[in-house]
Amino acid sequence: MATAKKPTSPRRRSTKPPTTPPCGTCSGTGETTTTVLVGRKRREIGATQSGLCPTCFGTGTA
Repeated sequence: MATAKKPTSPRRRSTKPPTTPPCGTCSGTGETTTTVLVGRKRREIGATQSGLCPTCFGTGTA
C-alpha cells in the first residue's frame, strides 16, 4: 500500500496589513471644525461648523 504524501510547502505566517498613521490635521476622525464668518467684513459670530478634512478628504488616514 502506498504512503500518503505530505504537503511540502512550509506554513505561511499571516502578516498584518501595514497600518497607516492617522491624519495630523484631524487626528484620524476625518472631520475638522471651522469658525462661521458672516457679513461683508467676514466677522466671527462664535459658532463653529464641521466639515471634511482637506488633508485626508474624510478618510482619517494620512
